[in-house]
Amino acid sequence: MSNQLKLFLYIVFVVAIFWFIQSRFHIFDVKLGDAQQDTETNTQENIDTTTKPTNSVEIVTGANTSVKVNVELADTADERRLGLSFKKYLGDYDGMLFVFNTETNAPFWMKDMQIPIDMIFFDSQGFIVDIKEAQAPCTATYCPSIIAKKSYMYVLEVNSGFVEKNNISEDGSLVLHIETLN
Repeated sequence: MSNQLKLFLYIVFVVAIFWFIQSRFHIFDVKLGDAQQDTETNTQENIDTTTKPTNSVEIVTGANTSVKVNVELADTADERRLGLSFKKYLGDYDGMLFVFNTETNAPFWMKDMQIPIDMIFFDSQGFIVDIKEAQAPCTATYCPSIIAKKSYMYVLEVNSGFVEKNNISEDGSLVLHIETLN
């Protein structure tokens, strides 16, 4: 067998192994598709993100220090239902703020979540009523309900470890810096 044929077969073999591993374990974020369509989609996403208002919240901790978190709002039933589902990454000081019309004690769950999170529950006055740390995504066989100790009006979901890293406790409060609420 010639050296060129051996090289060709070796390359085919390596590509086949790579394809098998990628299709099985999704190690790399690789998309095969129309590059023009991807460029148009990315351009549209960039346009959309520049027109969205920048919302943030400030958590005042018990030690009278504050922590600013950039938030995406979930203030409609559909947005609350979707939540952070399918997100693979959340910045260190980014999160999602769930806003309800009145205080509630509805349970949360981690269906379709990709990352573990901390959850901070606030009442209508902005005071922390409960904290749930290191909530893991659902598994194929286990998906518990997450229920706050008291009624809440706002829930902030952030990366797991955020609460401990920033010394947030139940004597803290929330300050909203929100441009619009639905």
